[in-house]
Amino acid sequence: MSNGISLIPEVPDEIKSAVNNGTLAVFIGAGVSRLVGCEGWDALAKSLVNRCHREGIINYRENDSLSQIPDHKKTITICYHLFHNNHRADLFYEEMNKALKEGADVEASNIYDDIVRLRGLFITTNADTHFDRLFNPPNILYRASDFSKDRLDSTNLYHIHGSVRDRSSLIFTVSAYMQRYTDPAFGRFLGRIFREFTVLFLGYGVAEFEILEFLLKNMPKNKQHFMLSAFYKGEENMLSYEQTYYKELGINILGYEKDAKGYKQLIEVISRWNEDINQVTEYLHNTSRLIDEAVE
Repeated sequence: MSNGISLIPEVPDEIKSAVNNGTLAVFIGAGVSRLVGCEGWDALAKSLVNRCHREGIINYRENDSLSQIPDHKKTITICYHLFHNNHRADLFYEEMNKALKEGADVEASNIYDDIVRLRGLFITTNADTHFDRLFNPPNILYRASDFSKDRLDSTNLYHIHGSVRDRSSLIFTVSAYMQRYTDPAFGRFLGRIFREFTVLFLGYGVAEFEILEFLLKNMPKNKQHFMLSAFYKGEENMLSYEQTYYKELGINILGYEKDAKGYKQLIEVISRWNEDINQVTEYLHNTSRLIDEAVE
């Protein structure tokens, strides 16, 4: 495990082998959605509180108090119930859709085009639909019944916290999280992924680690998994501390430098990884062989 911070971390051999063997699973978090223009949980929580105030659901003092809550998921849950109890649930979803840039133009080609080239099993905890365009509609799964250990297929995209395309599927309140992650079938679904796949986490940070704790509870200790994480040059000690912490959970932290481009550096990392992976796996070799056979 390297303590270095570089613009482009080396691709671990385990990930190269997983791509070659069809056993790479990529978990995609909110940090990736922000790279295509979506707002984070903090911005959504602020927007919801302000909308509650504008609509007269709360007064100025309540607005100020709710804005001070550091747990954004708690704030979002409170706002959901405020809107719902005042028969204004549509306003909650209106703010959510705005935060997730649903219906808005995003760059036609973005980081998702490079992520899908990793040829993994793709699981996202994001509710937006910006990755969906790269999958056939029947293969975009977001309902609880879709998450079965017998339905793992690399042609699918798994929205394990639901999708804005179906409000009833969304997981954002505390009770909904608890129900999802205590569901035995869902546990078996995650358990099989962590047992049989090498996992790469993209777009997750310390603020969202409470979600990862749910995800990691079934992770076998003998498996090696990875998470790309951004640091400033000179924060090697902080990288080392995080590596020590995450190692206990079976995750190796790979630090990339964010001095020049911030979190957008992840776009270059994934693009370069695709080039490196394709050079050393059998993918290009097999493709070339099949082409040669086809033209003979």
